[in-house]
Amino acid sequence: MLKIALKKVSPIHHAFTLLFDGGGKETVQLETKTYFYHDLLHFAVESEAKLTDSFYGRLLKGYRYEDLALPEMSVLASGGEQEGLMTERVVGVMTGVLKRGATPEQAVGALNNLLGASGDEMPNWFTPEFVISVQERMRQLLGEWNGTPLGETMTLEFGISRTA
Repeated sequence: MLKIALKKVSPIHHAFTLLFDGGGKETVQLETKTYFYHDLLHFAVESEAKLTDSFYGRLLKGYRYEDLALPEMSVLASGGEQEGLMTERVVGVMTGVLKRGATPEQAVGALNNLLGASGDEMPNWFTPEFVISVQERMRQLLGEWNGTPLGETMTLEFGISRTA
């Protein structure tokens, strides 16, 4: 299990701290407007889709934030990382859904068009129901963040429980 502590350091910055089961810890200071929403949407998408080899799954496996988040260094952006690349595409489509009010059906159509242009297949988990579950997860997460006072921390847990 990976715990993610998000601390409101100032009105424009937050601390992103990874707390590993074995006691390890990594903290990066981030500009909130640039990183927070995207990172939180990754959390919602990866949690709802139960992905294990995208941004948070890789952090859980020991990758550093900088290895994954900075565009010039991103392991996820390379063509050889299929789940990570698909997740970036889904997060892009979901950003449009959440910020522009697209319907779940429009989201599915948009991702299908995007993937069709590159000859990639649609993931079977990207359905209208999935879009709705991510919308709800983001509503809850943003509500919790907005209710977190300056200087305080919001904590998330990421880990996929697989049943046999």
